[in-house]
Amino acid sequence: MSMSLFVVLALSVEPSTKELNEYSKEHGYNIEYTHEANLAEMSGFLPAKLNSKDAGVEVYSFPASELPTPFKSIIPEIYNDGIVFQFRFGGNSVEAQTAFTTAIILNTKYGGVSLDDQSGHLMSVEQLEQLNSYFGGM
Repeated sequence: MSMSLFVVLALSVEPSTKELNEYSKEHGYNIEYTHEANLAEMSGFLPAKLNSKDAGVEVYSFPASELPTPFKSIIPEIYNDGIVFQFRFGGNSVEAQTAFTTAIILNTKYGGVSLDDQSGHLMSVEQLEQLNSYFGGM
């Protein structure tokens, strides 16, 4: 079963794995992205280390205008011209944790919003952290 988590950022933001790693270190997230890249140019597997173990998640990006219609009506208007990062993961709890940790970092560092593709709801950082803990306990 494949699940997706969408993170929508304002257009002016271009996150790089270097910036994500610096932010992660500063704020105590146990993740390190092992491939240097601009996230918007990534398509496919993004390798990482999570709690010093090999990890990663599939990442794709596209303009917010290409979001499925039901999602467009949910995101705040300021993100309409933004960029969407889609994190895809299967039943692997490490992949899920990589996706949720990355979403938390993008939301807190860049002021993004997250959408769960299953429920079609916006998710707060607190909800992302709860799910991250859940997958961490699996």
